[in-house]
Amino acid sequence: MHTNLACIPCLRRQAGDAIALATSDAGLRVETMLKVVDVIAGLPMDQPPPSMAGRIHRLIREQTGAFDPYAQVKTRATAMALDLASSLRSRIEDAPDPFEAALRLAIAGNILDFAAFTSIDDKQLVQSFDEAFEKPLPEKEIEDLKAAVARARSILYLGDNAGETVFDRLFIERLPAGSVTYAVKAGPVINDATCADALAAGLQDVARILETGSDMPGTMLGECSPAFLELFEKADAVIAKGQANYETLSNAPREVFFLTQVKCATLAHELDVPLGRWIVRRHIPAAPGRKMA
Repeated sequence: MHTNLACIPCLRRQAGDAIALATSDAGLRVETMLKVVDVIAGLPMDQPPPSMAGRIHRLIREQTGAFDPYAQVKTRATAMALDLASSLRSRIEDAPDPFEAALRLAIAGNILDFAAFTSIDDKQLVQSFDEAFEKPLPEKEIEDLKAAVARARSILYLGDNAGETVFDRLFIERLPAGSVTYAVKAGPVINDATCADALAAGLQDVARILETGSDMPGTMLGECSPAFLELFEKADAVIAKGQANYETLSNAPREVFFLTQVKCATLAHELDVPLGRWIVRRHIPAAPGRKMA
């Protein structure tokens, strides 16, 4: 998926949020934003939006000296999620189809996206879960996903945001035990989950945790480690959470199941769905078996 004109204001807003979190020095904020604007002007539009966002956030970290500007945001998001986990687990266990219930709640957790939103409060998070069982989802693709994971000996689950990790754990509890590797970023970017965030959510109890080798949003295969790429190619099933993973893997050379909320007009247009739609989408490559570059 390529970047388009509508992505640029979003990237600037996102940069402003990150700079405000990274430093209280007004002069440094201005200096950093001016550098960001220069970088945006020179970025190639044929790259996916997360590629551009990743470069911008690297610049912000370098300019401000803030290793993880979203550290406190991520800690709070995980705490909010953990507070809800017990009651949501009960809803899953009581549901007619616990697999679909856990899947819906995992997608509900994708609201914790500080790339798309400046802030998320407890009320918005609870509302997302209140709507979880009302949102339309494609029954065939849910059944395709259920069948794929049932026969899988190895499942690669690409995580998205801190806090959302807790709800991913609830879904992973419904996948074949011992089959899941949960992939996280190798370094901080926005509020994307790192190894520390996955551990805080307790994912080590239900999955093996693996870093992608990259600190870019989404999954930029060209920046990932050989160990990650080998698993991405060989895993029996791949589940990818969030917009950025769709944006970077929509033309992936293997089958991928995407789970996300559609939170921007650009992605809504790309997927030909209304803004706000929840997505379960099975990607099948045009040329199966093609080797990854």
